[in-house]
Amino acid sequence: MSITIEEISPTRKAVVLAVPAADIAAQENTLVKEFASQARLPGFRPGKAPVHLIKKQFAKGIADELKSKVVAEGYKRIREESKLNIYTIVDVQGIDTVSPDADLSIRYEVDLAPEFELPEYKGLDLPAEPVTVSEEEIDKTIEGIRSQQARFEVVERAAEKGDYVKISYEGKIDGTPVKEIAPDAYLYGTQPTTWEEAGAEEAPGIPEIVAGLVGKKAGDKAEFTHAFPADFSVAALQGKTAVYAVEVFEVRAKILPELNEEFFKNVNAKDLDELKTRVREGLQGRKEAEANAKRRQDAIEALNAKVDFALPESAVDREAYNIFLEYANMQLRQGVDVKEIEAQREELLKNSKEAAQTRVKTQFVLSKVAEKEEIKVEQKELNERIVQEAYAARMPVDKFVKEISKDRERLVEMQRLILFNKALDLILANAKA
Repeated sequence: MSITIEEISPTRKAVVLAVPAADIAAQENTLVKEFASQARLPGFRPGKAPVHLIKKQFAKGIADELKSKVVAEGYKRIREESKLNIYTIVDVQGIDTVSPDADLSIRYEVDLAPEFELPEYKGLDLPAEPVTVSEEEIDKTIEGIRSQQARFEVVERAAEKGDYVKISYEGKIDGTPVKEIAPDAYLYGTQPTTWEEAGAEEAPGIPEIVAGLVGKKAGDKAEFTHAFPADFSVAALQGKTAVYAVEVFEVRAKILPELNEEFFKNVNAKDLDELKTRVREGLQGRKEAEANAKRRQDAIEALNAKVDFALPESAVDREAYNIFLEYANMQLRQGVDVKEIEAQREELLKNSKEAAQTRVKTQFVLSKVAEKEEIKVEQKELNERIVQEAYAARMPVDKFVKEISKDRERLVEMQRLILFNKALDLILANAKA
């Protein structure tokens, strides 16, 4: 076998491998013997059937296996003899016909793992921000708990901020219903009956309607105008202005529960002091987790700023697709129609490239740190990760284990994430706090 290397880009090479017919014939002979040893042909004992019958009976299976073996053996030779630090195979060409009667030229397109000098990763200046919880934050959280247990009473007055209002609305753009322009964008089209919190600042609905409900009472009708931004998620509505006809059916006031014995019993607290203590501990834990996450991100940014190298295109493309999937799953959980997400697919993948490049660069740097520090992933750590993911997926652990044991790629990805986190832990442990 002879090897010729062609440069496509700094991180991608074409490796052309010449495979003599004799080598292919030898592999085919080995395969035929393997098939013959297991074949059950009428009138012949296992392993005793004539070669020509084996080739005829199992022609397709032998051909498929031969192609796979020739490609795999060729790739093995490339890794051993080319001295290229191959990251992955991108494409294989020239294997439409693999025959023991003809020489073969296989063209492998491969992406190379980047070669770079690992920067100093110990002693990074990463100050830990102090975490405090104010009385105002505690009171606000308790108000939120009270709000979750509120009851709603019908009132005859006009809606005030915080009241819940039962309405219907229909949007039109230049006289055409929004539901006809964007049939899948239900929230922005027509709602025969829905509830909105009057004056809510972070409501998921149409902002002008939510804000405009303050001061409206049952029986009122009104119109509100909403301008969709040029980069709005629904392409058909981008840059357009809709007019919404709204009718109010009912106003309900939000009545918060008193801070009494019944309330404390419902939240499993003895009294207000115990509830405040629990809330403070919860806020403290959450803030510490957020501060730790920020410090980890600061470490990644500081480390990445110290080194620069070209990234394998396939790694960036794969990570961009992963980011797209993360976003798509989040949108689906929020009720966005799958067709709407698919319509944005190409744009979202394009926009994911920059984040993907940062992730991939970080992975290569942390991988090199792990290699230098001889960091390994223990089976116990992998088992703990599997249990965590089973809980996150709301699946019984034994069922999750059976499912994931069939997906080697996912197991490898879990191991990589554990490795990266251990490398990052080491960097943080040696940073200047």
